[in-house]
Amino acid sequence: MTTPESTGKPTVKIQLNGSEVEADPSQPLIRACHDHGVDVPMYCYHPGLHPVGSCRICQVEVKQGEAPPRVVAACRTSVAPGMVVDTESPKAHETRRECLEFLLKNHPLDCPICDKAGECDLQDYAFQEGQGEGRSSEPRRKLHKRRSLGDVIVLDEERCILCSRCVRFFEDVTGTAQLAVTGLGARSVIDTFMGRPLTGNYQGNVADICPVGALTLKRFRFQARVWNLTKTVSHCAECSRGCAITVEVLRRKQVKRFRPRFDPNVNQYWMCDTGRFAFDHVEIPACEPGELTGGRLTDAVQRGAHGVAGQGVAGSGVGARGLEAVDVDRALGRAADALTGAAARAIVLSPFVTQEEAGAALELARTLGAEVCFVSPPPNGLQDDLLHTGDPCPNRKGLETLGVPGLGADDVRARLAKAGVAVLVGERVQELIGLERLAALTGGVRLIVLDLVAHDLPGLEVALGVPCHVEKQGHWLNVDGLRRDLAIARSAPAGVEPLTRLLGQLAGAVGRPAGATAEVRR
Repeated sequence: MTTPESTGKPTVKIQLNGSEVEADPSQPLIRACHDHGVDVPMYCYHPGLHPVGSCRICQVEVKQGEAPPRVVAACRTSVAPGMVVDTESPKAHETRRECLEFLLKNHPLDCPICDKAGECDLQDYAFQEGQGEGRSSEPRRKLHKRRSLGDVIVLDEERCILCSRCVRFFEDVTGTAQLAVTGLGARSVIDTFMGRPLTGNYQGNVADICPVGALTLKRFRFQARVWNLTKTVSHCAECSRGCAITVEVLRRKQVKRFRPRFDPNVNQYWMCDTGRFAFDHVEIPACEPGELTGGRLTDAVQRGAHGVAGQGVAGSGVGARGLEAVDVDRALGRAADALTGAAARAIVLSPFVTQEEAGAALELARTLGAEVCFVSPPPNGLQDDLLHTGDPCPNRKGLETLGVPGLGADDVRARLAKAGVAVLVGERVQELIGLERLAALTGGVRLIVLDLVAHDLPGLEVALGVPCHVEKQGHWLNVDGLRRDLAIARSAPAGVEPLTRLLGQLAGAVGRPAGATAEVRR
C-alpha cells in the first residue's frame, strides 16, 4: 500500500476510525481513507479523474473543532488538520442506504444477464448495506438498450447511474471530450456530441471505469462470466511501452480480456484499444485436419528426405508437401545436424523474445560463431501523446542493452541470403520478416524456425512450436528501461517446450557427431 508518509509529500494528522494517521492535504478525504485501508464506497469518484460528488455514496461522518459531527461526501471534502473521521457511524451508513435507494429506483434488476455481474460496485454495495427493497411503486423509467456508441462500446441507458466517469475520462485523460450528460432531471442520459460515434484508441477504458453495466465492450459482451476468468498480472506486448495489464483466461483456455492494471510509472489506470484487443496472436486456431502448417504449431515438423516445398503463396497452410510431423527430440537433432554442417550461420530474433530467451540465443550464437540480430519493423503509425509509442517491439530496449542490433526486414533478408543455415527465433518472427521475403530466399538457405506457426517455406528444414507471451515467464525492458515481467496466464499447448530450454538443448547438441544428435533428450 502506498501511503502519504512513504511518498515524502507534506502531510497532516487526522483521526480515522479511532486511529491517528497522516494524510495528504492535496488529496480528497476519500483518498486518505483508501490509502490507509479503510473501505469507503464510491461510484462517481475515480482516483484518475477529477472529483464531482454526483453519486453521494461516499458519505462519512466528520467532526472538526467544536462544530457538531456532520455527514459529508468524502470525495469532495478536503483533508484538514485535526479532522475526526468515522466511516462506520450509523449516520454514515444510513445516508449511504438512502443514496443507494435513489440509485436503485430506476436501475433494472437484470444482474443475471449483465456482463458486469460479479464485479459490479452497485451490486456489491447494495448487498453490503442491506439495500434489498424499494419503497416506491412507480415504474422504472424506460430508456434505450444496446445503443451502439461506435465500434467498441455499447450503452445500456437504463443501467446508467449518471456517475459521469466516462464523460470525465475523455475530458481529463485523452483531452478529446466526446460524451456529455444531456437532458434535465429524470430525462438526463449519457450521449455523444451530436450523436457522433466515439473515436480514438482509448475507448475501451470507459467500460473498465463504468461502475455498473451501462458501458460494455462489444467484443466481450456475453462472452464469459467474470467468475470463470482466471486473472494473471502481466504486461502488454503491443508496443514498447509495456503497460501493466491483467490477462484474463476463460477456464484456463481462451484469453478473453486484456485489462489495464494500475502502474504509477507507466500507464496509470489506462491502456489503448490496440493492446486491449490483441487476441490474434494468442488465439491462433489449430491446423486444419491433414495440414501441418498455417495453424498453431505443437511439437515440431521437418522437411522429409524427399520433400518438396509448397508452391504458391507462402504461409497459406495449403499442401505442405514434404513436411512431416516429428517429436521435439528428432527435430532438435535434425536442426543440430544442419547447423553443424553449415559454413555460414545466422540467428534472427523476434523483438518479442524475453531477456532470458535472448540470453539463451546469444549462448547458441557463441557456440556456433554466428551473427545475431533482431528484426525491427518500422513504426506502425499508432504513436500518440498518451501511451502508445508506435514501436511494435516490446523488448527493443532489452535487446539493444544486450548488444543485439535491430535490422529492418529487407536487411534481415540480405543477411539470411548469405547464410547456409539460419535460425529464426521467437513468436511472430516470420511474420515480421515477411513470408514473401522468406519464400524468395535463394541459394539453398535452410531455415530452422522456432515460432508459433509453421509455414511451408521453400527453405524450411525444421520448425518447432514455442509459447506465446501469455504462456511464458521472463521479462522485457520497456522504452524507458523499466522491467516488464511476464507471467504464465495459461499453459502452452501440450508438446510445446519453453524457448529457453529448446535453445539450450540445441546449443548442447551442436558439434556432436552426425547422427548422434537425434538422441537429444530434455
